[in-house]
Amino acid sequence: MRRRASHRSRPGNHRRERLCEAFRLEINEIVRFELDDERVDPVVVHHVALNAAGTAARVYVSGDGGRESNLALTVRVLNEATDFIRQALGQHLGLHRVPTLHFVLDKTLLSASRIEAILDEERPRLKAADAPSP
Repeated sequence: MRRRASHRSRPGNHRRERLCEAFRLEINEIVRFELDDERVDPVVVHHVALNAAGTAARVYVSGDGGRESNLALTVRVLNEATDFIRQALGQHLGLHRVPTLHFVLDKTLLSASRIEAILDEERPRLKAADAPSP
């Protein structure tokens, strides 16, 4: 019985990873410098996930400390501007076929900052509880 190779060792995955990283870098530049829409708050593209066929990609973005409602509007505007972003992406990377893009708000950084704020509030209480009683 022949063992099936891990998905990491497949030759197409290395190309997909490089392509996702190139998409991430270029979309960051396009949104920052070429997309001219006052409704778009500053965002950072953290990750691009390309489907197996290479026809669709999820673009995970987060903001620079903005409120979540503003970020939701920004994500909606980015999804409306996908045609422009895809065209610019194709030109920058020299691609004939650019996958459809779907922008998604990455809430992991928002969650992490909330957890950090809670921990900052609780640290004095925890230190007082850990201090030896006289």
